[in-house]
Amino acid sequence: MELRAARLRTICAAAAIAVVFAACGSDGGSGGRIDDLPAPTIDGGDAPAAPEATDAPAAPVEPSEPEAPVEPEAPVATEAPVVPEPNPIVPDDDDATDLVVTLLIIGALIAAVALVATAIAKSRKKSPETVVAPAVAPSPQSTLLSTSQWIADQLSLELMAAPPSDALQRWSVERSRLDNVAIGAQEQFLAGQDANWQQLAQTMPALAASIDTSLALRAQDPPNAQLIGDSIDVVNGHRARVHQLVASLLPTITR
Repeated sequence: MELRAARLRTICAAAAIAVVFAACGSDGGSGGRIDDLPAPTIDGGDAPAAPEATDAPAAPVEPSEPEAPVEPEAPVATEAPVVPEPNPIVPDDDDATDLVVTLLIIGALIAAVALVATAIAKSRKKSPETVVAPAVAPSPQSTLLSTSQWIADQLSLELMAAPPSDALQRWSVERSRLDNVAIGAQEQFLAGQDANWQQLAQTMPALAASIDTSLALRAQDPPNAQLIGDSIDVVNGHRARVHQLVASLLPTITR
């Protein structure tokens, strides 16, 4: 490295001397030659031969040292985004007033409901309890009269209106009701009750016999319209008698 620097200094000195002598020669100075001047020495060595008066070569350009690679900058750590804290909601005076009013209204409603419920409970306690009377079984006299009225008002009419086959089928089931009424009415008469019970006991079998005759005539083929009409009149006569007896006996019984 030092040798290289010495060479460079030598070249620069020689170039400077050449420029000086060239300037002197062009101005018409002393007219001496460059060979008469003593040559400078470098580091005490022998003086080099004087260079010819030529244009000084251009100083070599020292190659530039390669630049050091630029290290990549470390990535800058990004800070986490700052989430703004929510501002606390400061209750307004108006909102607080509305809340108080609402609570007061709710409290008043609850108190009113409680008062109403208390009043209803007290009224129920004061009201007398409803006493359900036990069902009283109808008396035997009442049962006999109600059955007699049903036979005269409903059963006998339905038998007269129904087709002969249907009427005979139903009559075979319901005929026993007339027999039971006759037996019961006779018992009431024997027990010392009203004499109309005995008449009812006699009228009910007569009604049953008239119904038997009417249904038999209607079932004949061909039926005799005259005889059927006469039998229906007999049935209606017995029905009317049953109505009279029931109306007479009802006021005499305890229901």
